[in-house]
Amino acid sequence: MPAYGNLRRAGRGLAVAAAAGLLALSTAMPAAAATIPARTNLLSSDCPSTVKQGQFSGCVTELQTLLDLGGASLTVDGDFGPATTAAVQAYQTSKGLTSDGLVGPATKSALYYEDPAVAIDLRTLRCPVDLEPDENDGCVTELQNKLNAHGASLTVDHVLGTGTTNAVRTYQSSVGLPATGVVNPATKAKLYGDPAPQQPADLGSGRYAAVVDFGEQATGQNIQYVWGGGHETDFGPSIGICDDYGGSITPCPADKEVGLDCSGFARWLYWRAGAGDIGQTTKDQVVNPRFTKVTAATATPGDLVFFGGSAATVHHVGVYTGTVNGVAMMVNAPQTASYVRDDTIASHSDLLGYYHLSS
Repeated sequence: MPAYGNLRRAGRGLAVAAAAGLLALSTAMPAAAATIPARTNLLSSDCPSTVKQGQFSGCVTELQTLLDLGGASLTVDGDFGPATTAAVQAYQTSKGLTSDGLVGPATKSALYYEDPAVAIDLRTLRCPVDLEPDENDGCVTELQNKLNAHGASLTVDHVLGTGTTNAVRTYQSSVGLPATGVVNPATKAKLYGDPAPQQPADLGSGRYAAVVDFGEQATGQNIQYVWGGGHETDFGPSIGICDDYGGSITPCPADKEVGLDCSGFARWLYWRAGAGDIGQTTKDQVVNPRFTKVTAATATPGDLVFFGGSAATVHHVGVYTGTVNGVAMMVNAPQTASYVRDDTIASHSDLLGYYHLSS
């Protein structure tokens, strides 16, 4: 994980976390002879680096669905044939990409960028916990519409620029909030007439089960791994950063996407369970004096599991969730192009140890 503090980012878009189905790639089965494969997110490790003609899979189902949302008229059958190739080429031309019909990293990323004119509810996980300066997406469109409904006179241009920030400050002052210009959870709640967000209560010994419950709930919400995600002043998914990025997709997509990295995910879960801020990065968390290293035999589901040769070289963290048929499991945000999921602890070979929050 990158060692950084509460860095500011310039978000330029939003990646849509599509519903994922897990179906192995097969090129031998004709579409007419099989059930249409369930959609598989193109950015996940379950899809090949290049999706192309001749393949039959949930990755193709996802591709065809996204192309149709963009105006194509394909039969969504999971079979990448000539019509899908033509639709890909047309899409690539429209986005200024190389029109080769091959769905590689650049085309995949472009397919998940939303039309910023489509408003997105600010309270959903598709919007960052704190909207950021220069952000350009449907979250800002929603914000501008909400501010106008409360008396502002903004041009809805989808960009969180100076005019929108000033309108946020004016609105915050009018409703008794600090006029910071930051669109945080308290400001969102006021805009929607929701109750003010509360600091989660400390659950004491119940926090460990709560951490596991919150972690397992997250596996069903298509929360993607984003480098640097989850490190804002407020806790939860955020736009990432590209500083020290080493992910598999180039160019780095993190500063255009909303999600969590591994330490941001652990931080969010513990905060939701009332434990406060356990630290922003893996290096912060592993040396937090509130954590005590314990043995695997005495570990409690909800404890953190760190990976790396030492505290100085720790590089990953997950949340221990117990054993299944004798196999130790964790929930974590694994890596770029993946989603929060359950993994075996043995899926990482350099276990540093289990760590229990003792206070």
